[in-house]
Amino acid sequence: MIFFIIILIVINLDEEVKKYVYNLIMDVFKKPALIKLLLGLTTLFFLQSCSLVKTDFNFINPIFKVKTMDNLFLDFRKLNKQLPIRVSYPETTGNLPVIIFSHGNGSKGDMYEGFTDYWASHGYVVIQPTHIDSTSLGFVTKRDNMREMAKQMLYVTDTRRQDMSFIIDSLNLIEEMIPDLKNRLDRSKLVAAGHSMGAATAMLVSGMKLVNPVDGTEESSEESRFKVLLMISDPGTMTLMPKDPWKGVRIPTLISTGTEDFSDVGSTRMKSPFKYEVPVSLRRSFAPHHYLLIDKADHYLGGLICRTDVPGPPQYEALDIAAKSSIVFLNAYVKNDRNALISMRLGDMKKATNGKASLTLK
Repeated sequence: MIFFIIILIVINLDEEVKKYVYNLIMDVFKKPALIKLLLGLTTLFFLQSCSLVKTDFNFINPIFKVKTMDNLFLDFRKLNKQLPIRVSYPETTGNLPVIIFSHGNGSKGDMYEGFTDYWASHGYVVIQPTHIDSTSLGFVTKRDNMREMAKQMLYVTDTRRQDMSFIIDSLNLIEEMIPDLKNRLDRSKLVAAGHSMGAATAMLVSGMKLVNPVDGTEESSEESRFKVLLMISDPGTMTLMPKDPWKGVRIPTLISTGTEDFSDVGSTRMKSPFKYEVPVSLRRSFAPHHYLLIDKADHYLGGLICRTDVPGPPQYEALDIAAKSSIVFLNAYVKNDRNALISMRLGDMKKATNGKASLTLK
């Protein structure tokens, strides 16, 4: 074993590639029948000038036309409300994986077409609820009383979490509402996705605990049906999050953010650019965790997502990179596409984007 570790140290690998190869070797080493293969690969490393170069990161063009159903409502009797949803889906046949996307604080379900319709064009059904905190539903934040605002945000966050699970429970009804999707929604391929506070919502149904900001108690979600987590500009550290929010997340994850990503929600984003640091629990996690950093991209991509009232100009290139990268991620971990998985783990994002973005694997 020491011999193989020395090889990894000597070889001039990128840190992320070195970790990937190391984990691969450790897995193989546990299986005696594969040790000969490992020795052969080791020899190959030396024959190739003791270096391992990255492969090309291959983006994928849209392949389907998209249909959209707006102004649909689910009768959420437990919370005594009608839950508005928007559904985008591809014009194709066969079973389809499902992405449930949670919008940012105060926004609404139809403010993210650059992502959601793009995902649909690649063979995914995207369901977007409009949560109770949307200003389009008349929601007003109680900013004059910090304690009351904390209680309000706890309630909002909890209902957001329940919205995500309720949509899964309502997939049969959604198939009835949209005949094109009858018996086609694949319950085994569910993705939790979101932007900003919606990213935190997606985390809550992927293993993160919810913290009561008034008394500090923690509550775990019983939701375990989501298989993949996709986060756009997560909100950083919030009082509703535990000290280590990633401790319970055990599914493949992509975080997409930018070097100018600010937010008025997360305390780590208020006065300085967000600096991403991998939590200890994630370093120890077996679930792959990818981090996409786009140069000069901000929290709202210049008003292209979530809010149209923020200063521009619109960041079309950043949106293009984030959307295309997320499809490769989804295809890798939802559709088990081998080429997409190679791109996510070994692809050269800097080369593919002319230095505009980087992709790391933890």
